[in-house]
Amino acid sequence: MYSIGEFSKKTGITIRTLRYYGEKGLLMPAYISDGGQRYYNDDNIITVQKIVTFKYLDYSLEHIGELLKKDDSLLQSLEHQKLQLQKKKKQLDQMISTIDTAIHIHQQSATVDPTTLLLVIHSLLTEDAQKDYLKQYVPEQLIDCMYSYLDMNFIEINRRYIESLHEIKQAFINPPSDTALAEIFKRLFNIIPLDLAQSLAQEFGKHANIELDNWLFSIPLTADEENWLIEQVERLKILEEIIT
Repeated sequence: MYSIGEFSKKTGITIRTLRYYGEKGLLMPAYISDGGQRYYNDDNIITVQKIVTFKYLDYSLEHIGELLKKDDSLLQSLEHQKLQLQKKKKQLDQMISTIDTAIHIHQQSATVDPTTLLLVIHSLLTEDAQKDYLKQYVPEQLIDCMYSYLDMNFIEINRRYIESLHEIKQAFINPPSDTALAEIFKRLFNIIPLDLAQSLAQEFGKHANIELDNWLFSIPLTADEENWLIEQVERLKILEEIIT
């Protein structure tokens, strides 16, 4: 028999954790004295080894409790857990890739607004949902063409996008001449190739009163900045000049 202190040293599990496992029904002492002292035996060591192994495999304590009671379900559970870990690995790989992209954009941009950068990351993470949403209005072939172009030029496109939005925010605060303002807007709208922009505009033009989901397609501008942008683009006839 081992006292809880001795058992803690032998297994490397803290006394607090051993008590917690007991509360969860995962590890019951082999003997509890009249004074409430807990004692463990070698069978408890095997149980702790199982718990530690299951935790390493990323099982929840609730699931571990079920597995400790049903050894015959272990193989099926391991197969299921493998699928879950593969899914988590894919998510982690995507997160790492997204962070790497954000770092490259930050390094290559003259000015990076943190909010804009985070929204760019959010856009990358919701790309699949964006595609599904756009299928309501745009042919799938055109969607694939657009995202293929974005994927091939992602860092450069977003560098230009971030810098253009910074220029717009500055212009909203201190409006430049119309000539300079028009150049800022043209740099923004020329980020996507003209033929692709025209095709998208034609498809969206077939649907009245489209309101894009601002969760999937958020723009890092305040309502005042966005309204000002629309007013100035219309006043300067920027889109007409670009398309013609």
